[in-house]
Amino acid sequence: MNGCTPAQANQQGRGRFASVTGAIRPLILLALVLLPLTLPAKAQAEPWAPGQEPAASESRRTTAAEALALETLRRQPATAEQRRRYLNAAQELLERFWTPRQPVRLLLAGERASGCGAPVVQHPMAFYCPESREIGLALDLRRSIRAARGRSDQDLLLLELAILAHEWGHHINREQGLGPYRGGLGLTARQEELAADWRTGILIGWLLRTGAIGVDDFTQTANLLFEMGDYERLAPQHHGYPRDRFDALIRGMGSQIRPGQQLGSWSVDTAETFSRPLSADGGIRLYDVRRFEINREGQITTNLLGGLLGAASCLWGSREQCLGMALQQGKGRADGRYTQRRLTLHCAAGRFDVSDDAFEEQPLGRDGKGQAAVLAARDCPASADRLRAGGS
Repeated sequence: MNGCTPAQANQQGRGRFASVTGAIRPLILLALVLLPLTLPAKAQAEPWAPGQEPAASESRRTTAAEALALETLRRQPATAEQRRRYLNAAQELLERFWTPRQPVRLLLAGERASGCGAPVVQHPMAFYCPESREIGLALDLRRSIRAARGRSDQDLLLLELAILAHEWGHHINREQGLGPYRGGLGLTARQEELAADWRTGILIGWLLRTGAIGVDDFTQTANLLFEMGDYERLAPQHHGYPRDRFDALIRGMGSQIRPGQQLGSWSVDTAETFSRPLSADGGIRLYDVRRFEINREGQITTNLLGGLLGAASCLWGSREQCLGMALQQGKGRADGRYTQRRLTLHCAAGRFDVSDDAFEEQPLGRDGKGQAAVLAARDCPASADRLRAGGS
């Protein structure tokens, strides 16, 4: 998933502490406890420079018919040959989509690479080699991603398309720039990865806009992609927190789809929410909704416990135990995913309720996702007017 060598792509970078001295030990202990509780910062982004805006898809040589043909191939009975045909067809679509100045060669499992020190492409490899302009893709996703277990082969092919689009993003980054993720004192792995995620979002947004994939196809794939960020904050090859990478993906999608747009029976309500109406009975409206939500309870508990254990290891354990615990700090994962819920809108009362969450019926303004207010503005203007006036 990066633009370095396959050997580097096949390993996770690890931060290292050279030593722990008595003079600085109190500061390190304090940092071990407090640092994991700090929420990750948003991706550093800048406005697009002239000439770096995503080009309109109409100017590309790809067409909606080609995207639909690729989707038809994905839904065929799953075999090893079908997967190979799908990925090669996806490679051709990506080449027409981006129209690069220099071609890129796709290598699948068992094929030989000519650059970057990887003689044979094999699991777990997903890399772009700039010196030979080769993309290697050989991933057993059910072994690599916990949430992939139990998913159909067709679902996982769409994830492989997103990974292939990400590796293509590295090539296009080199030819066309990093878009909103350039800048700073020097190029970092994080900037490069977020720019590739942004370009992945451009392609996925285009597939949604053309109707090649549906909203549920996207949300299921986004849930799997969320697992692929890392928490190696001290490592030079840190790719970005999962939330950073998700934000980059959504930013790319925003060049193709926007709030208020219809995607089949679904409406784009905000950058992270979708809805479709189910029923309307008087002033009560019911919607099927998809909302991206993050649950940090497990992350905070894991990191707090890890910080306390790390401090204890440094006080009473060996130097090796202290260093080992230090390397694990801040790696408790947040659970981020698109939820499938029902939203009930009470127009007369100006209130809403979302099924299967921890909250009872609330005023429109209490929806942190902003979706309830959007639906009220569209379907029950009186409630929206009361909200704008400052009422509950």
